[in-house]
Amino acid sequence: MYFKIGGMVGAIAILLSNGSAIAQDAQRYITVGHDKLGNSVALDTETIKGTTYKLYGMYGDGIFETTFDASCKESRLFRNRIAIYGSKGQLLQEDREKGEIPFIANSSPGKGMQIVCQKIGANGW
Repeated sequence: MYFKIGGMVGAIAILLSNGSAIAQDAQRYITVGHDKLGNSVALDTETIKGTTYKLYGMYGDGIFETTFDASCKESRLFRNRIAIYGSKGQLLQEDREKGEIPFIANSSPGKGMQIVCQKIGANGW
């Protein structure tokens, strides 16, 4: 798992920091917003399972990974986990506290939720 995460951190970091990626990664990661420093925040389309999805963004020389659960019909959003990985893929910090967060349509989590809900064909999306 360590080596898989390490390679993923490098690929995601390149994609998020300068927007360039090989075609496969460009299809896998969809930019859904930007952080305060202007770095992209991306939805990982390969990790979508039902209404659970992950967003990635830059964090220092590593990345953060946030896992969300969407309640499409109710327009409710829940954060499940936040993890911070170093540049070599090592887990630096993890928060598994779950809780509801406000659904804001133009935020990165909100845009990710809209894509996920459209993908599963939820009513109203």
